[in-house]
Order: sequence, then C-alpha cells, then structure tokens
Amino acid sequence: MLKYRKWTFSSCDSNVNHEVTDIRFYSDENEKINIELKPVFIYPSGNGTMSWEDWNYYDSICIYKTDYEKLLLPAISSLFPVTDPDPNGFGIQKFFDLTSINFFGKDDWQRLIDKLTECMKMVNKTETEFYHVVLGFLNDFMTISDWFCIEGNL
Repeated sequence: MLKYRKWTFSSCDSNVNHEVTDIRFYSDENEKINIELKPVFIYPSGNGTMSWEDWNYYDSICIYKTDYEKLLLPAISSLFPVTDPDPNGFGIQKFFDLTSINFFGKDDWQRLIDKLTECMKMVNKTETEFYHVVLGFLNDFMTISDWFCIEGNL
C-alpha cells in the first residue's frame, strides 16, 4: 500500500527550508537508506559553482531502499553515463552512485521519465499507483528547473 509522509527540511546554517515527501510502497517505516530526487536551483550565469543550498533549494521526494531497488534502480542505472549539466561540475558521470549526488540535465531527466513510464506498463496494477505518484513529481520538477539530481545516502 502506498504511504506518504511530508516533512520540512531546514538548516540552521543556511536559508534552506523545503518540503520533502517520503513515498513508500514496499519499504518499511524503519528503513533509513534512501534516494532523494529533486530539481536544482540554477545559479545566475557567472556566479561560480553550485553549492549544497542549490540542490536543497526546492521541494523533493524521498524513496527508500526496498522501493528504489525494486521499482526505480534499473531505469535510473540504465541512463548512465550522463553528463553533469553544470559546466563547473563533475563532467561525465559513468555510473549511478548510491552514496553521493548524481546530476542530470533536462534531456536525461526526460529519459528517466520515459523509462519509468515504460516500467509502469510492466508491473502489477497495485504498483502502478507508486509510478503515477513518482512520475507526477518528476514531471512537476521539469516545470521548475532544467537541472536535477538524485542524492543517495547509502
């Protein structure tokens, strides 16, 4: 059964204050390992490199290990290699890193949406609800930014 929990992430060290939506389908409430999918604030041209606040500026979704391994990871991993859209960033990212941050441009994010849409066609009816919710967020993120990231805490 699909479960949601919304909470506010805030930092005393910065002005970061955004809403995180935890989405769980198979994942137990006690699971702590997750990936967070989010749009990235694009700094004005010429203002230097991205900072932590830039990828924690907008609202995000959090998917926990059992769910991302079963329902998302094959689609995400198949996107790689991808090129970090930040000209001062990582360059080409050869593989998906569950221990860190992975940046995506708009074209790669759209590819992820397309792949997850295809995955949704191959799952049982109850799992489609999970995909509908996740895809809704990912599509909404496309209206906010041209850069995106998935950050893992493994």
